[in-house]
Amino acid sequence: MNTDIPRILENIRISYEYEMGEYIEPDSRRRHKVELRNALVNAAKPYGTCQQLAAMIGKINHTTTIHCIKEHETYHNFSPQYRRNYATALEVVEKFARRHQLLPRLNSQRGGSTTYEEEIVTLNMSIAALQSRRDRLIERLDNTRRIATFDNSSTI
Repeated sequence: MNTDIPRILENIRISYEYEMGEYIEPDSRRRHKVELRNALVNAAKPYGTCQQLAAMIGKINHTTTIHCIKEHETYHNFSPQYRRNYATALEVVEKFARRHQLLPRLNSQRGGSTTYEEEIVTLNMSIAALQSRRDRLIERLDNTRRIATFDNSSTI
């Protein structure tokens, strides 16, 4: 099956912009615009080459994609907005992947069970990291409430 990946990636970008309610703006350096681009590139990473992904967000050089991929973990760990952007981008990309029956790439080749296994491992690691973060936040919230309760009871 001869699939026009650049056109599919362009349609993914258009759909993502619609879902997010704003344009990507390739030349903007504002943080929320950078996070929009990075989230989309990282979500679409399994389905295109670095050059194709850069072109999808209006960039010329493939090193833009490499930089986006390197920054993913940092943004994912520290930016709630990026996590929301990435979740939306994943939904859009998966919808197009199902519709066009795209298989993830492995070493510049399409398909392969190893790719699926690696993707499952990556997803499991992301889930574990998010659960750990959620548990820490719940613990901090409980401690804050406990301290506030003790402070209020001593003034009565």
